[in-house]
Amino acid sequence: SDGSASLRCGNTHILVAVHGPTAPRMSRWEKYDRGAVSVAFSRGLMAHHSSSAGASSSPAPSDGGGPSPPATSGGDGAPGERMKPLPVPLPPGLGASERELEHFLRDALSSCIMLERYPRCVIQVVVQIVQADGGVLGTAVNCAVMALMDAGLAMRGLPVASTCVVFGGAGEKSGQERVGGGVTVWLDPTAEEESGEGHSTVVLVTDASEQSLILNSMTFGSPLSLEGLTCSIDVSNQMAVAMLKFMRLAVEQKVTKELQTLWS
Repeated sequence: SDGSASLRCGNTHILVAVHGPTAPRMSRWEKYDRGAVSVAFSRGLMAHHSSSAGASSSPAPSDGGGPSPPATSGGDGAPGERMKPLPVPLPPGLGASERELEHFLRDALSSCIMLERYPRCVIQVVVQIVQADGGVLGTAVNCAVMALMDAGLAMRGLPVASTCVVFGGAGEKSGQERVGGGVTVWLDPTAEEESGEGHSTVVLVTDASEQSLILNSMTFGSPLSLEGLTCSIDVSNQMAVAMLKFMRLAVEQKVTKELQTLWS
């Protein structure tokens, strides 16, 4: 890959690889005046034990309809053990499809890349969800932005994503909430908190350089009031400042380490 990043947010772990800009394989991705961004989730593999260990019967078809990977018979793999593709661990309780999450990421990243500098090219972003425990979509956006920075692509800004759970009434939960005007906001919720009832889950993507600019947003769960949206935007702006400092520190440490390795 031309750029990559690994980001952990609590128990959520995301890996992102960026390939390109390269010539598109399909003509529908080719645009004469600008480049295009392609986002896809990568599926992991897990060991799948057949009903009869060591059996040499014909393999069952995989999820994609093609032939299954060959059985392992040696080394660390037990006889009759096959590798089965894992489904993408989508955020629980949000009801979003894999395609919707890919479109959300594509729109957020396209808004910050200077695509006019890469005509007739495509930038491929591959997202691997290693572990999901809340804030998957927001963590994927932030990790993808860091991977774009590592790839050295021309960018007009740095989008920062945040995930909030908004309640209509006040509550008490130390360390995770910011209350304003009778609205309770939990920042960086866990999967259990996201999948609850009676609240809204908001994913906001803002521009780190111009915090009043909302690049993209997605809301799940109960209807969100105007007061709840305003409070979630305020919390997201404060989170964007901290995330921008983290990105800058990560890039500085990477560059410093590369310089030490180069001149050692």
